[in-house]
Amino acid sequence: MFILEQLKRVQIADGVYFNTIYDDRFKTNRIAVTMLGELSEETAAANAVVPSILTRSCKAYPTYEQLSRKLDYMYGTTISGMNGQMGDFQAMTIFAVGIDDRYTLDGKSISEETADLLCGIIFEPNAENGEFNQEDFSQEQRQLLDALDGQFNDKRAYSMKNFREIMFKGEKYGINKYGTKETVRALTAKKAFDAYLEMLKKARVEIMCIGSGNTDKVCGMFKERFGKIERMPIETKTLIIPRAEEIKEHTDKLDVAQSKMILGFRADCADPDDKVPQTRLACAILGGTAHSKLFNNVREKLSLCYYCMSAYDAVKGVITIESGVQKENIEKAKNAILNEIEEMKKGNISDEEIESTKMSLVNGYMSSVDSSAGTQLWYLGQMLKGKKRTPQQAADEINAVTKEQVIEAIGKITLDTVYVLTGKEDEE
Repeated sequence: MFILEQLKRVQIADGVYFNTIYDDRFKTNRIAVTMLGELSEETAAANAVVPSILTRSCKAYPTYEQLSRKLDYMYGTTISGMNGQMGDFQAMTIFAVGIDDRYTLDGKSISEETADLLCGIIFEPNAENGEFNQEDFSQEQRQLLDALDGQFNDKRAYSMKNFREIMFKGEKYGINKYGTKETVRALTAKKAFDAYLEMLKKARVEIMCIGSGNTDKVCGMFKERFGKIERMPIETKTLIIPRAEEIKEHTDKLDVAQSKMILGFRADCADPDDKVPQTRLACAILGGTAHSKLFNNVREKLSLCYYCMSAYDAVKGVITIESGVQKENIEKAKNAILNEIEEMKKGNISDEEIESTKMSLVNGYMSSVDSSAGTQLWYLGQMLKGKKRTPQQAADEINAVTKEQVIEAIGKITLDTVYVLTGKEDEE
């Protein structure tokens, strides 16, 4: 069982934190560097391409082949970059996973060698004259354009992207973390490098080190590197709008066989509010499990949806309900979903629904740290929320929620946006 004594956190530079999570269950060590930067239409595309460019090569290993060969010599260590979003901010992560020092043949410290290589990738990129290597940049620019095409081809992802732009218009949360095709095409190797420099200077940085090795030297490496940078870190506070003042409705039409409908609610509750667990439980009872009200009633009994589920983003304080429906059932499905919410507000929630949903959430919490990747994501989320909870503590909070608190939580949500993606009308 994980206890908080296994988590050590120190600030090593202005806005830079090194988190050590001692865990000897895994045969690998994981070092992940997450940089939280401003999410804006002007910089999203450039920020998105940077992690992938950095992990293709570096000054010491200037080609992809040379870097790959080095990683092979390090017992098959892997290094990857990814672009994500947390609240109103863009999260750019570069991580390395290597064999634990206990399993090396000659007693060599792979964790230190991995940290040194990771520092080289982050702080000594393959760049000259203020711009990234053109071949690396062009390759990742094409990959980013493919990711945008993928968003359009996946109609569920496409509808969610459009929904977010509508519900969160004027808010950073609604900006696409990949940017747009126009901004990606307008990128240059120099613009990407400028974004990288801004990232090193202004991003809030969380370094997560998971494994069983001694990380003092690893921490020292990052402290020395970041200590050479004049830092001006941004404040990472997400805008919370507690209630919807009006309902926005929008319909897009494309050649689709299955319509998509997304309802967006303001939850009047977001981290670090102590009432987040009861809002999370209320959302899960509504549509977060395979035995939820939306699944059992709207999908199974009424047969109005192919799928219907709810999700709660506690960082932003919003609940979304996604559904796939036949075009002729859109209005019926919407009314049925809203009716389930009204029934919950009236207290029509059984003890069995509450207990089975609690069990489902608790199982999810406890299994979230079954891997080093899951452990990294769990505690990264805790650090960004300003909390230091183990999965067991989160589970205890869920188990303590009462039926009255669930009713109170669902009673606070207000409908903000109704988005529909449906087929075009037949034309003669």
